[in-house]
Amino acid sequence: MLTRGTGATANGDGGQMMMAAMSSDSRLKEDIVEVGRHPAGFGLYLFTYKPEFRDRFGHGRKFGVMADDVEAIIPDCVTVGADGFKRVNYARLGITFPRH
Repeated sequence: MLTRGTGATANGDGGQMMMAAMSSDSRLKEDIVEVGRHPAGFGLYLFTYKPEFRDRFGHGRKFGVMADDVEAIIPDCVTVGADGFKRVNYARLGITFPRH
């Protein structure tokens, strides 16, 4: 369900979707565990943001990709923010998340 593209949220209900570029730089993350593979060939992960980045990017366990993995396969889906960290356009990968 997480890689079905537009029209499906993470829980598959077809509801509201969040499709912004999200910080996916591995330098921000810890406790990284690969839980699957995207059809394009890069990993899908569970992780937490490092303590110094949690207030900015979120607390608790997260699902996502690593920008370096995506950049090696689909470089036009990765940008670098003004802060110097890489961001991935998840919508272009067909990965959407429900809005909270």
